Amino acid sequence: MLISITCRVSAVVDEHYRSFSHNRALDAVMRVVRDANSFIQSHQPWMLAKSRDREALECTLHVGLETARVAALALSPVTPGLSRRILERLGCHPTECMRQHMSSSVAGGRRLGPDTGALFSRRLRSPAVM
Repeated sequence: MLISITCRVSAVVDEHYRSFSHNRALDAVMRVVRDANSFIQSHQPWMLAKSRDREALECTLHVGLETARVAALALSPVTPGLSRRILERLGCHPTECMRQHMSSSVAGGRRLGPDTGALFSRRLRSPAVM
């Protein structure tokens, strides 16, 4: 189910971007991200790793990471820096970081990119000015 939704999101997102409905494009991507989160929560890869069910673990991780790749590509027009960092972390080659690559799946067995720290920097609140 998640795979088919992820495969279809590229056409939906492209249509929304072409009609300048960026909010709808973002909604479509975030819907897929929420579905991926539910998928990961229900398949519990941390438990699969303990059970040594290697095939189920690899399938679960592949689906989750592939969804993250497609989401990063779909969000690239509005969050180019974040999308680039996500794609680098996923080990995507720069030639695969174009939105036209959303609809083509990546084969399993890819090595992740280097861990370069947090994707989101923490913002510290400044004291209230009186």
